[in-house]
Amino acid sequence: MGQVTGIDTVFYQVCNMDRAVAFYRDTLGLTLARQEGKDWAEFDAGAIKLSLSGELAVAPQRGGATVVLHCEGIDELAASLKAAGAIVGTVEDLGGARMVDVHDPDGNEIVLMEPAAE
Repeated sequence: MGQVTGIDTVFYQVCNMDRAVAFYRDTLGLTLARQEGKDWAEFDAGAIKLSLSGELAVAPQRGGATVVLHCEGIDELAASLKAAGAIVGTVEDLGGARMVDVHDPDGNEIVLMEPAAE
């Protein structure tokens, strides 16, 4: 049976990656660990990464973040969540990981992420 094994990252959607990276790096003083152009940036923030997701939003978000939960057995976990009545998207293969969106009863997004087998 699939299971959640921990939090992988928490991310914010941003409208301007350069401005956002500058804020988190220069203003907050976090170390930029990895950046993929204007699509993704990760900062060292202790045990859990703080990430920024690309310039897809046309307006700033009104607070909130998306938690990414590290899991094993993503197909089984997605099926059991659907069976329990959760709103579950389609498992997507992103090359380095497989992911699926799930929404809690209040509509908050949770992303389940299973790293690719090595």
